[in-house]
Amino acid sequence: MLEKGHIIVYGASGVCRIEEIRICDYGAGKKEYYILQPVFDLRSSLSIPADSPIFASHARELLSEKEVLEIIDSLGSGETEWISNDKERIETFRALLEGGVRKDIATLIRTLYLHKKELAEKGKKLRSNDENIMQRAEKLLFGEFAWVLGIDPKEVIPFIKSRIEK
Repeated sequence: MLEKGHIIVYGASGVCRIEEIRICDYGAGKKEYYILQPVFDLRSSLSIPADSPIFASHARELLSEKEVLEIIDSLGSGETEWISNDKERIETFRALLEGGVRKDIATLIRTLYLHKKELAEKGKKLRSNDENIMQRAEKLLFGEFAWVLGIDPKEVIPFIKSRIEK
């Protein structure tokens, strides 16, 4: 059972604070709801039934600082494989995002970043689907990294670059 004030990562909303736990009736009877506030988007909030299997599958504990640094350190090496078939690539990338495994999401961002850099050298750009997935992945992962490391989300990329280039 989660408590008011607890910080979690919730699906595509990223890092959220449990602002409230209350009983609501939205037409299907009274249920307990978690009221979530994304920490980097104070204009929105989410009401999620506490007993929802979707909530259980999308809510994750924050990584520790050690885990964040291990993921960042792993980005400096290793091969990336570009999937040339657009449909297969997008399905694979979406599955990685929805799976929520942060190391996989970090590798996905690295793959897209390197491919984008390669294309830029040829005067080309990423396809819009790839760009959208990259932005979603960065928002999700970099928000968590920023929160855990106590830095602004805009400082995450420079932090990663400086750490990898050591």
